[in-house]
Amino acid sequence: MSRNIEAARELLNRLKKERDGYPRKVIGRITELYTGNNNKRPKPDTFKESSFMYIRSYNNDTGVRPFSGITFWNSPDINISPINNLGVYTTTLEGGTSYNIACRLHNRGDLMIPYPKVEFFLTSPTLGFNTTVAQHLGVTQLPALLLPASNMEANFVYNVPPAESGHKCLFARAWSFSPLDKPFDLFALDPRTDRHIAQKNLNFVPQATPYMFNVVHQPNALETIAFRPLSKDAVLNLQHPAFRDMKIMNITRPEILNRIKMEIVGKPATKVTVENANGALQMRSTGKGLSLDRQAALLKETEAIIHSVNAGRSSFSDHKKMLGIYREMNRNVAVTSMQIVIPGFGLKPGYAAAFDIININQVNGQIKGGITIVAMG
Repeated sequence: MSRNIEAARELLNRLKKERDGYPRKVIGRITELYTGNNNKRPKPDTFKESSFMYIRSYNNDTGVRPFSGITFWNSPDINISPINNLGVYTTTLEGGTSYNIACRLHNRGDLMIPYPKVEFFLTSPTLGFNTTVAQHLGVTQLPALLLPASNMEANFVYNVPPAESGHKCLFARAWSFSPLDKPFDLFALDPRTDRHIAQKNLNFVPQATPYMFNVVHQPNALETIAFRPLSKDAVLNLQHPAFRDMKIMNITRPEILNRIKMEIVGKPATKVTVENANGALQMRSTGKGLSLDRQAALLKETEAIIHSVNAGRSSFSDHKKMLGIYREMNRNVAVTSMQIVIPGFGLKPGYAAAFDIININQVNGQIKGGITIVAMG
């Protein structure tokens, strides 16, 4: 036998011996790694099963909250259509007509959710939102188990009374008690901070006509209302069936939006003033409530709590005192009615252009609400 063959055989025998010893060595190393006296050794985390239910606020939404700088008032998971024509979605309701409200729920967790509940709130077009100033339509539930990594649709039939005709804003709020997967605030309906809540606020309005909306705000408030044009592609991305019968145009003269005037309608509950500020409208309210500085601190602390809970470092029950103050702030809100005139964009019949009415809370610089207006020729 050649010397090279003999050397190769010795190498293979040595490797085989080492391989046979690996199981014993590995078991000993793993045991030492996780049970040794060295506190610096890593230990496996305790696995906690949980559900993760959410309603999308935008197309690529995965339920991560809070977020900022994202248009959230045209949820792709909420649709309203007459029960005799389910394929025609709308947000303009006619008295005496029955509508089906569909809401799609998602579960990104590892626990199934048996028959989760969904409730709906209806109001006139509104910037900002709160359960204390809306009509509670009712509650429905998913007629099945919401399995992990799945989504399903819950439906609710609403018979519109004559007094509720017109442009509407709709909110959906989902929850489950077993497993516990629910909103953290009873009053505020803020999709930006709570994945259980979503909004549909899209209105079709003839050009050169008056349009009225409400602003829900704190008694003491400093807010900006701005008008921003939407491109043709942004409008078509909303995927509303009505766009099939319209020719969507870009707003070629955005300066028209800067000339929109806003006036207060009726008598507000607080002292409210509106003035022009760098191409936008600044609204200031003075009343009995938390100061602007206290609101800023409270909103900052609440967002920190949400980050902590979502990262698994704490639970909402660990922050009862602070969240109690936050909920009390959201329970005591004011409503101011505003009116503008939709600009005349020179649109011909069958043509449309769109813009957003955006409400920014200057206390924390965050978008508080929005309405998408589709102006029709």
